[in-house]
Amino acid sequence: MLAILWPAMAGSDAVDQVPVGAAALTAVSVVQTAQMEGYKLRRVYSGSVEPYRSSNVGFERAGLLAEVFVREGDQVTPNQVLASLDTALLEARRRELAASLAQAEADLALAEATLERYRDSVQEGAVTRQALDEASAAERAASAAVELARARIGSVDLDITRSRLSTPFAGVVTQRLADEGRVLEAGEPVLQIQEARTPELRIGVAGPLVDRLQPGRLYPLHYAGRAFDARLRAVLPVRAGAARTVDALFTPVLADAPRGQVLRPGDLVELHLSQWIEEPGIWLPLTALTRGLRGLWNVYLADLDEVDLEHEGNHRIGLTGRLRLQPVEVLHQANEHVFVRAGLPSGSRIVANGLHRIVPGQQVRVLESANAQLARHKAAAATEAH
Repeated sequence: MLAILWPAMAGSDAVDQVPVGAAALTAVSVVQTAQMEGYKLRRVYSGSVEPYRSSNVGFERAGLLAEVFVREGDQVTPNQVLASLDTALLEARRRELAASLAQAEADLALAEATLERYRDSVQEGAVTRQALDEASAAERAASAAVELARARIGSVDLDITRSRLSTPFAGVVTQRLADEGRVLEAGEPVLQIQEARTPELRIGVAGPLVDRLQPGRLYPLHYAGRAFDARLRAVLPVRAGAARTVDALFTPVLADAPRGQVLRPGDLVELHLSQWIEEPGIWLPLTALTRGLRGLWNVYLADLDEVDLEHEGNHRIGLTGRLRLQPVEVLHQANEHVFVRAGLPSGSRIVANGLHRIVPGQQVRVLESANAQLARHKAAAATEAH
């Protein structure tokens, strides 16, 4: 309490020593308050450009990388062959199986002929039923051996096909991850393919503004200092990571994309959202605040005690007043201005700057600038208007 009263007492002594003339008093610039119904809360959320699809492609089987047919930056089309594995062992295995198939087919032909003869002979009693049954079983076994040989050849043919790596979608090669001569494991990536399609924009949004996002609606996004429209495709139903943000996915409108600039995966974009906060208060310059006790804020309120309409240029030099501290509650800050709850009527005069030169209770010369200070204050308030 003593710390509060001492400046006031010191200020009162100073007032007694100030000459009566208004020109001898300390001059302070003031702004007149204008009561507002609320303020617009602006938030900026950052995100990144992501490819619509991106894949690290590799072979389904292990093997020796024989050849890579594309380089980084090459455009590729669907099902285009990108690379191949060495297939010498597979082709040797196929020739072996092809010989086995030929043998199995010969055995099958013999078994079928034998069965046919036994069927004719069993009627004449030259062949027993037991011999006929054995011939029938041998024919079925030979037929199964042929099917097995064909299946084994088909399996090798499939491995040979899988030794060629093809493109899953049209795009561009963005990275080469392996070179010829390397023995690859199954699934090990060889190339990175990025789809040649309009990318998506993923922006994490936090707070209550998430619920105001409407899929299908156009929103202005900012990239490299320029604004363009993007359509909100979806809002994911989960919160991601420690930041507790919700991912919003946007598709840029090509006609409104920044001219001369290409949105590339990894670029940063911004989403600007605003919300009207219904809270009565006034806008003040940030320089009008002075720190009070226990983290509170005060402003200097000038109570006029003399009215003189004598003018000097753009100021009325005859206005004098006495200063007192007025506690305020800061609700929002926007650049160099703050929105505060103060319980003051419109038209109250608040010292705008130079607070280090004044104390509570001091008599001062009040400078009201009809053009610069007041206009700047009203302009700042107008930009935040609903």
